[in-house]
Amino acid sequence: MSLKVISDLLAELASRLAEVPLLYGSAPQSVAEDLAACVWGCQAVESEPNLIDVAMLGLLGRHQLVVHQLHGAASQHAAVVDLHALPDTPPALLRQPWLLEVRHPDEGARLFGDTLSLSGYTLDGTTFLLGLLGDGGAVRASWRPRWTGEDLDEGPRRERSLLIDEGHEPAHAAWAREAARYAVIFGLLLEAEGSRLGIEEAGQREAHEGLPGRTVYLSGPVAVSAVSSETGFAWRGEVERQASGYIRRQRHGPWLSLARWQYVSKCSMWRWVRPGRHGPS
Repeated sequence: MSLKVISDLLAELASRLAEVPLLYGSAPQSVAEDLAACVWGCQAVESEPNLIDVAMLGLLGRHQLVVHQLHGAASQHAAVVDLHALPDTPPALLRQPWLLEVRHPDEGARLFGDTLSLSGYTLDGTTFLLGLLGDGGAVRASWRPRWTGEDLDEGPRRERSLLIDEGHEPAHAAWAREAARYAVIFGLLLEAEGSRLGIEEAGQREAHEGLPGRTVYLSGPVAVSAVSSETGFAWRGEVERQASGYIRRQRHGPWLSLARWQYVSKCSMWRWVRPGRHGPS
């Protein structure tokens, strides 16, 4: 049986969602709960309450949600890219409901860890992350990012970051920081000059019930890190693999008052939180 992704669930929701008026006059949470129960049944929602988050994603993302389907090596590209400066505002992707998925989940493709589909929406100042896993499970976590905007100088890699470590519940904190990190990096890669991510608008056949889609692929070569005495350094008794490229901020314009993001395809020592490395809870 093929693995389900969030866009599959949104497709199941589409016909009922179209019946909900744009000015529904109720709290979004209540509308999403009713919508989920109507589509999947009360028993299913009780056993899998994350279906309410899918309904909320569809409700808040009407007319603006786009499915980004990551193809091949593009799916894990964000997981090996570092940051040399932190943004002071969210990337454009994260300013509205968003959805990232691997294009071929049945072939073993993943975004990070066992996550094959990742989405997010913001409600009352808190971002809610929802992921579907390869084992059929789902993870939901809250996130309250702090867009501090500082530059990250060379030196010991950061173990923690206010940008990705705020607002998580202990049960899913490790997954949530991985998901938040991935979303931030991916969002910046979509904007960065020199980015290796190519984007094509998905054809009509690939759309889910009218939900627009974009195919994301690697459009050029990327640096490949290796662990050796020349490319790694000792860190707490182990050899640290380098980042396979990084994103930096370049100041420009009158009195350097403007900024733009640049992707550099060059191996470097990690400066920001490295994926898969969790600091203390």
